[in-house]
Amino acid sequence: MDFLAEFPSKKSSIQFNHAAICPLPARAAAALAVYAGNLSSRGGLDWRDWPAKADEVRGLAARLVGSDERVGGAASISIVPNTTWGLDIVAQGLDLSPGDSIVTTASEFPANLTPWVALEKNGVVVRRVPTRDGAFTAEDIIAACDGTTRLASVSLVAFHTGFRAPVEALGAHCRSRGILFGLDGIQGVGAQRVDVSGWNVDFLSADGHKWMLGPEGCGILFTTPELRARLAPPPGWTNLERAHGADYRVPSKPVYRSDGVRFEPGALPTPALYALAASLALLLEIGLPEIEVRIARTLGVLVEGLPRLGFEPVLFGGPPRSGILAARPPAGKDARYFQKRLADENVVVSAREDFLRFSPHVGNDEGEAERVLGLLKKL
Repeated sequence: MDFLAEFPSKKSSIQFNHAAICPLPARAAAALAVYAGNLSSRGGLDWRDWPAKADEVRGLAARLVGSDERVGGAASISIVPNTTWGLDIVAQGLDLSPGDSIVTTASEFPANLTPWVALEKNGVVVRRVPTRDGAFTAEDIIAACDGTTRLASVSLVAFHTGFRAPVEALGAHCRSRGILFGLDGIQGVGAQRVDVSGWNVDFLSADGHKWMLGPEGCGILFTTPELRARLAPPPGWTNLERAHGADYRVPSKPVYRSDGVRFEPGALPTPALYALAASLALLLEIGLPEIEVRIARTLGVLVEGLPRLGFEPVLFGGPPRSGILAARPPAGKDARYFQKRLADENVVVSAREDFLRFSPHVGNDEGEAERVLGLLKKL
């Protein structure tokens, strides 16, 4: 594959910030232009073609997260505006009682914390398990669960350090106890193998603008059929159980769809769907095994070179298990200083929680990592 052609951003910059905002692949930008051109020249004449693009995204996303027929396949995928929206659907749709508890961690990104904290006003207890640079064990979460626990939700990958959660053990425990198990998957989906079916995941939410290589404002929510049946749908009209546009009269007791469309109450982000479909197809064409290998090679150069410059990579006892590598800067140095100076050289990284965070994707390579190390040496 010609990665320079697929990722034209490589010609003028080094994009090591996929944990924040990705550069659009060329084919995604082209798909966006096709939609824009059609809308400009024909307006809404071709609107009947648009739902097919949503179906395409659902099918591709199902393959990417491992939603096979055992958990509903593509029918278990909803299109959502962002990760937070998907988690809010679960939080607001559950019928929890005072005294029920939810378990998460103390270092979650706000998207996977505020939806649960909002339920405290109803008497729901939220337990935040302490972490060590975002890391925790399955036993840490399990110890926080008891007979009142109805749900556990963690990040598949910690946003600041790249720690990968012990999802297999957590999913197995929660399923055996009748506890819902959910993932904020935004820092993992698209960068590594995800298996919601094998991991006993009940819900996963992820926006497309990071590792899925899509634009902002278009993400996915996976829910099992059993969970969807429990969740109250957001009031709307496109998620009603009827033929689209056949009858706009709403009955006194609206009946909502049972598949993933249940959580799509209004118009979808059609332009973003065109781009995201192209990006998801690209990821599946390359294949998750190849994506993981290419990311690991690029990060491996950084892991080896950063300590020679006084940086301390956060490794959790082994090589990186995600697309994120965090490093503590040399003593007395601020990560934001390096972020800004690298940006001056068209190298994009992030400063998060006092770490300098590197997050390359499949389009990056070892040569770019060597150039980043060279720039850091000068700084």
